[in-house]
Amino acid sequence: MIDCSWKQIAEPVMKTYTETTDGSTIENKETAIVWCYEDADPDFGSCQAKELHEHLESVLSNEPVSVKAGPNLVEVKPQVSLLAPAHNSNGYC
Repeated sequence: MIDCSWKQIAEPVMKTYTETTDGSTIENKETAIVWCYEDADPDFGSCQAKELHEHLESVLSNEPVSVKAGPNLVEVKPQVSLLAPAHNSNGYC
């Protein structure tokens, strides 16, 4: 089973950035949280994404997750362990 207690840390941070960035949204997936800013002002959204990425990396530094930036998004998801047996994980948080 995947530990998703890190979502309790990441989600409030993302909500703060959503409240200050018009056109941004949060997508809560089974094992990830994604902050999207495709409908935000491109320059401001990009700036906010960089800041959010750094903020999340800081507050989640002791959690088994990866924080990645992509086109118009910042995603937090569990780190993949090549040593963990696949049959022990149902893929849900």
